[in-house]
Amino acid sequence: MKPKLADEVLHALHAADRKPGWNNRSADVRRFEIGRYGLECTLYVVPFRRWAYRRQELASAAYWQAQA
Repeated sequence: MKPKLADEVLHALHAADRKPGWNNRSADVRRFEIGRYGLECTLYVVPFRRWAYRRQELASAAYWQAQA
């Protein structure tokens, strides 16, 4: 049985406008406060573009540091 996402999570993802076309959208990280019954949490929606570029920067820095 596959667990379902809570309605709050689905609404947050819809509000973040998650759809194909990652290179055509803003690279802003979206933050949503969700939770109920006193169990609050924060959902961060990070566009792949932002994550991929950051990963590339870290790999490049590690390479040049190893060369020094």
